Amino acid sequence: MIQPFFSAMNDVLDEMIERYPNSSPDEKLALEEQWNVLKSMSDDIIESWLALEEKMGDYRRRRQADDAGGFKVMPAVPAPPAEWPASFVKGQGYFKLYMFRECACQFEQVLARYAEWSLARLFLAMSRMHLGEFAEAHRHFQLVAGTADEPKLQAIAFNAMGCVQAVQANLAQAQHFFRKAMELDPGFADAKHNLDACLSDADSVQLSFGSAELTALAPV
Repeated sequence: MIQPFFSAMNDVLDEMIERYPNSSPDEKLALEEQWNVLKSMSDDIIESWLALEEKMGDYRRRRQADDAGGFKVMPAVPAPPAEWPASFVKGQGYFKLYMFRECACQFEQVLARYAEWSLARLFLAMSRMHLGEFAEAHRHFQLVAGTADEPKLQAIAFNAMGCVQAVQANLAQAQHFFRKAMELDPGFADAKHNLDACLSDADSVQLSFGSAELTALAPV
């Protein structure tokens, strides 16, 4: 049921990609409208998927707590694969030096081996956001928000997604993400600051990405 739907969307996009270079200005406007429809559908699918993943994660945590006799201590940091890889440590060093391009390269290497490591993916996503690569950053934050077991990591991801939406002037969606971050981590000061900023009447807002919260989770 789902696969044919995505297959049809991919076919439409393939056709649009092929047509665009030789299209007239009017045809390009029509293609842009078509793309906006597909983008809206994609956003709706992602939001529904995130909601489903949240419920699945809640069930998984409850099941684990039951298996442990009713007690489950959630670690602040996921256990590293075996030891902290050199690329992770180097990437974190670049992050602290604001060398985000080099940082992203290191965490790409980490994720090539440990694709499910949410903390490493957060560093990559945060680097992409600092570089202004918002679409790519948002994609990684969505993965963390939907799959991470640790509420702290999910909160950082939702806060960052809110920042991306705020930068793109989607303030209602930004507020939704900031509130999600605060639900997961009520003491998350950056998320509260961002929400308050979005609710203010100021012409511009200073956003807090959550970089300090992220850095505090890693060992170096």
